[in-house]
Amino acid sequence: MNILQFNVRLAEGGAAGVALDLHQRALQKGLTSRFVYGYGKGGKKSVSHHNYPHVMKQTPRLTSMANIALFRVFNRDLFGNLNNVYRSVTRTPGPVVLHFHVLHSYWLNLAEVVAFCEKVTNHKPDVTLVWTLHDHWSVTGRCAFTDGCEGWKSGCQKCPTLSNYPPVKVDRAHGLVDEKRQLFREMLALGCQFISPSQHVAEAFNSLYGAGRCRVINNGIDVATEAILSTLPPVVETQGRPKIAIVAHDLRYDGKTNQRLVRELIALGDKVELHTFGKFSPFEGANVINHGFETDKGTLMSALNQMDALLFSSRVDNYPLILCEALSIGVPVIATHSEAAREVLQKSGGKTFAEEEVAQLAQLSKSAIAKAVFGSTLAAFRERSRAAYSGDQMLEEYVSFYQNL
Repeated sequence: MNILQFNVRLAEGGAAGVALDLHQRALQKGLTSRFVYGYGKGGKKSVSHHNYPHVMKQTPRLTSMANIALFRVFNRDLFGNLNNVYRSVTRTPGPVVLHFHVLHSYWLNLAEVVAFCEKVTNHKPDVTLVWTLHDHWSVTGRCAFTDGCEGWKSGCQKCPTLSNYPPVKVDRAHGLVDEKRQLFREMLALGCQFISPSQHVAEAFNSLYGAGRCRVINNGIDVATEAILSTLPPVVETQGRPKIAIVAHDLRYDGKTNQRLVRELIALGDKVELHTFGKFSPFEGANVINHGFETDKGTLMSALNQMDALLFSSRVDNYPLILCEALSIGVPVIATHSEAAREVLQKSGGKTFAEEEVAQLAQLSKSAIAKAVFGSTLAAFRERSRAAYSGDQMLEEYVSFYQNL
């Protein structure tokens, strides 16, 4: 079996992490796998390009830069196609799986992707199309993250905000949504099989395109993180006031980090100590320690291991791996109500909380927080979490899925 993973970025973002992990695990299992990505920072090669075998930067820098410049007005990627991989795909002997992940975000024109898939399947009948939906882009006119908006259910009549990722200056979502959905129907007609890491994204897709069209395979922890976790000694209790971690790429974004809620915890003073990990922290106080954006996963996991809990207040994530990672370390998660957090925590027996309950929970000890979230000891929920979020389990489900197509 020959597998090609396609994702806009190589090693930046949750979707890239899943695609790259599937690629690496497939190679370890003796399967033939390649990873095709759009571009790295600034449209250049990814800084991680040489860290991984069998990876290919696919898009010219000018194409991605043009899409970035024009998306804000046109609400879609005008340029970009997969024609430069057509020959290698069609000349590959034996069955080929083309596994798509995130194709938007200034990389590929959707109509060009559909045309490519039609051409490939006509030329090589043993090509299988698989698409993992990591966000809501397949159901909206332009947004990848709905941030609570349900306008897509009525055809994206008017965007409540132009800042939902990817942001725009002019709202054209309503004029684009029907054509975009027709292109997804054409992918279905070509036999493309859709998967989502999260139940709520799958349900949204199925509500538009038909029951059972998208199935669920949960994300798992990647190879590198599993190796890190195996070296971390479990920390049962910490010294001093409870230490609460907040992790986000950009800490200013309220959709990911509830600004008001964090400031309520800061106002608790010496009853709690907040540790932020991410860029552009707007939080200050005698009980706040801003660590900045940590690029080294081992350093981040080691720091989280010293925390009493991770606070998760995102409204826009779909199946956040940071929760899986923290729980597998043995760090309980205080998560506010959201479909994503609820789905992840339920898999290991945990629950979410109302915003009004967070301040009281944050003042408890590590073991007491674990009891409140999971109704069990730290050791018990840690072992349960490692089994629940195993990356090997994710690969086994995907390979079984490929083979049964």
